[in-house]
Amino acid sequence: MQEAHYDAIVIGAGLGGLLSAAQLLQRGKSVALLERLDHCGGRFTAKTFKGVQVSTGAVHMVPFGSSGVLARTLRRLQIPHRLLDADVFGSFHVHGRQVRARGLLGVYRFLGPRQFFWFLRLGYLMFFRPLPTSEGDLPFSAWLARHINVERNRELVAFFERIARFALSLELHQVSTAEVIATTKNMFRYGAPGIVEGGCGALVAELERRLRERGAAVLLSHEVLQILHADGHVTGVRARNKASGDELLLSAPLVVSDIGPRATTALVENRQLRQAELLKQQREAAQVIAAAASEAPHAYREAVGLKVHVLSDVSLIPHRGIMYCLDTQRIAGIVQPTNSDPRLAPPGKHLLITHQVLQSENIEEEKALAIADLRRLFGETFERHCRILTMSVYRGEWPVNRLAQGRDLSPVTPLQGLFLVGDAVKPSGYLMVEGVAQSVNYLLDLLDAIERGEAAGPLGSPHLPVTTATDGERQRRPGWLPFRRGRKRARSGHVVRPPSRLNALRWLWTAPGNARKQVRRPLYP
Repeated sequence: MQEAHYDAIVIGAGLGGLLSAAQLLQRGKSVALLERLDHCGGRFTAKTFKGVQVSTGAVHMVPFGSSGVLARTLRRLQIPHRLLDADVFGSFHVHGRQVRARGLLGVYRFLGPRQFFWFLRLGYLMFFRPLPTSEGDLPFSAWLARHINVERNRELVAFFERIARFALSLELHQVSTAEVIATTKNMFRYGAPGIVEGGCGALVAELERRLRERGAAVLLSHEVLQILHADGHVTGVRARNKASGDELLLSAPLVVSDIGPRATTALVENRQLRQAELLKQQREAAQVIAAAASEAPHAYREAVGLKVHVLSDVSLIPHRGIMYCLDTQRIAGIVQPTNSDPRLAPPGKHLLITHQVLQSENIEEEKALAIADLRRLFGETFERHCRILTMSVYRGEWPVNRLAQGRDLSPVTPLQGLFLVGDAVKPSGYLMVEGVAQSVNYLLDLLDAIERGEAAGPLGSPHLPVTTATDGERQRRPGWLPFRRGRKRARSGHVVRPPSRLNALRWLWTAPGNARKQVRRPLYP
């Protein structure tokens, strides 16, 4: 058995694992990154299929664009990248036509005066009125029903419903009001979503290249068999080279896991978690929730979905943002990333990616409803000019999010030296890859606090002290650390703070970002 020692071991080469390894390398640590697949990126990369960059999970889009947490983290790491921000708030397919809204005020065009009044009223309640404690844990669907007549404002309800399905992969009754408001505030404060130039696969390749250049041991096709520990401390991992079958014993005082809490727990207990077992657990959990509705808010729930990659001869979406589908049965939204980077598809072709929430266990029916929605949206144009490349289901070991938005866990585990990053430990208000990047930033600040002896809580369960931010909002994962007595509070080194609330005002008229400054010069050849 081969043996080696490192300062840190990272399990899983998804985006969270890659960022963790890069950050630890920048701090002078020796790092080993283990990935059971033969490539990096996890659900944030792409494979070339018939000349198209088919994503493995993401839609080549970053929620907060060039102003977001991921972009700032990449700049701090000096990773070459370019994010091409959306030029609109979005468009909305409703009543058989596509309505384009450059800014928030543009939704008047399909809501009409009465529903637009209630839209403004809800905006006031969400952004300017402190959320009452009694309403924070309410499902957002119940909060809406408390403040508007949902039967008379169907387009307005569909507006929130489709955005939640596309952005969070959740129904409105599956996410709390507090989480919806926190996430929406961040979306408006940071800026418009952006497409990764070259696709998410190009960004992952750049991260992997940087890791190898700086001396990291990037071990692909290596499956971790067990997380080793003694006396409550992590000591390393036992892994196997899938190509040769040889086992490795890697020791380190720090292990960072990007494979989710369930798989991590299984490795600590020296067992493997497989897809069939995980799907069985999820079905049993769903039955428990159905039998006892009162337990639903505390249940362990993944976010699941289905994506369709479509190649078209003609452009079907006339902007670089998201088209939300308000009159479909399943599809919540569609992006056409080739509007930002035409090289994601063959010359003269257009790539469209749809997303929907899985609403049943019947996968074939879900796929059929997606195809029916595409025919309803685009009619004869779909039949004559489009062909479906892939239809991918995200659940089990490969979900949209390993924990649904707002149900995320702490990155700290019962084992000292073992921490979690990724889409199951996203800070409140940060979605998708922005939450993954912020989870890594939070971990780094926590490690700094532990090294300085300034972490709160017992030794086996450290955390950053919860403080009140300057804008008066209580932060679940604060970006401020109280230093030694007598010193002023100082900003943390890594957690990214949201921009000013005034930034949200830009959304009234147009999508804030770099859309007007985009240079059509490719970053990646």
